[in-house]
Amino acid sequence: MNSEKFSVKAKWLPRIDVLIVSPPRWTAMKLITQDKKELSVMLMGMLEKLINLLYTLLKWLMGAPAGLKLNNAFNKMLGKYFSYHVQLWWHFLDVSGEKLDTALQIYHYLGYFGFTFQAAVISDMISIATFHSYCIYVYAARLFNLQISGLIALLRFFVGRKYNPLKGSIDSCEYTNQELFVGTVAFTILLLLLPTTTMYYIVFTLFRILVLIIQYLLAKLIYTIQTLPLYVVTLWLLHSPKVAGKISMEVLNNRKKSSYLIIRLKLFSKSIWDLITDFRAPFDVPKQFEWTNMLSNVCVGKQIV
Repeated sequence: MNSEKFSVKAKWLPRIDVLIVSPPRWTAMKLITQDKKELSVMLMGMLEKLINLLYTLLKWLMGAPAGLKLNNAFNKMLGKYFSYHVQLWWHFLDVSGEKLDTALQIYHYLGYFGFTFQAAVISDMISIATFHSYCIYVYAARLFNLQISGLIALLRFFVGRKYNPLKGSIDSCEYTNQELFVGTVAFTILLLLLPTTTMYYIVFTLFRILVLIIQYLLAKLIYTIQTLPLYVVTLWLLHSPKVAGKISMEVLNNRKKSSYLIIRLKLFSKSIWDLITDFRAPFDVPKQFEWTNMLSNVCVGKQIV
């Protein structure tokens, strides 16, 4: 029975992507890329709109977002620093725009490899297209983590404690008045700058989580297509006895009155989910989101994937 299962999967599963999804996807790509110049202009226009939206968002953050009163000097510095990275990214896209026709020509022939290959390429393209926002997220997360770590260390400082990295524990310690004064000034500075950093950190963390969710959905779609047992599902739709489940046996006559026994057999079809589970291909399951771990990392400024 196990050998029969394996032969069905080995024969049909690798062709599911090409048989079902690839032809319509290939036709659509062929129609879209008839005039690659117009398509490249359209894509560059979309990227330009995304860059302008990001510029608008940064200008909004540099003002008084949601009516919050942020540190003006620090806010302007962060806004200009992040705007400079966006400007560098736009220059990179402008220079590489001449190579976009070649990339579209290559992508035009990816339909032969099926939808799963194209979905993987789309996921990589999303990572490349959002690289500038990922850089801003990394900078904001690092800055937020430094401020949170500094505030926690200074809170220990005020109660006469300090972290001992050798023992991995918190020890008691006495501080002078000069050290307490410097600690108070540092705590005040970090605390007053924290709302400005938090605003940038929250906005670009949400962007990062949105990108991760989209890439996760694409990975789940690829996994579903690769593990779909097409041959078994087709037999189930045709009500084939080869994928029957339980058997019902019913005696139709009384053996005391006749010399032979009549039994009626009835086959019950298995559910589609049971068939998919039994004949699932041996592919690696996409990594699940650990929401609890992700939330704890977001709260302290640690980078998520």
